[in-house]
Amino acid sequence: VSSMSYDKIIVSENGEEFPYSESFDDDSYYYEVSIVLDDRDGELFISKWGSHIEFDDDGSWLDFKIAPNEFFPNQKELTHENILSYMGTLLDRESEGKVLSKEEVKKHYQSFLKSEQ
Repeated sequence: VSSMSYDKIIVSENGEEFPYSESFDDDSYYYEVSIVLDDRDGELFISKWGSHIEFDDDGSWLDFKIAPNEFFPNQKELTHENILSYMGTLLDRESEGKVLSKEEVKKHYQSFLKSEQ
């Protein structure tokens, strides 16, 4: 279940449409983009520090330690061109993504919550 509803659309040069939503806080920008990767529907979550794709079919993640901040330093938000360029980078470097099962994500998230306390 998606936490945000997509209220905006990015259109790529070849006319592909990517519905997305955005939010911001003092630390970062957050984008949630509806994508299809290898014929699987998913959501791409982007923050300043990295990104992950959550797949709709089994809830698994493909986690990337590729920080948009390295490509677009000191930006409070990303332009459509930035996001499309970053998505292209992820496609080129898909093999660097770490696969996490839904169970691993839960564990990872729970330990993250513990470390936040």
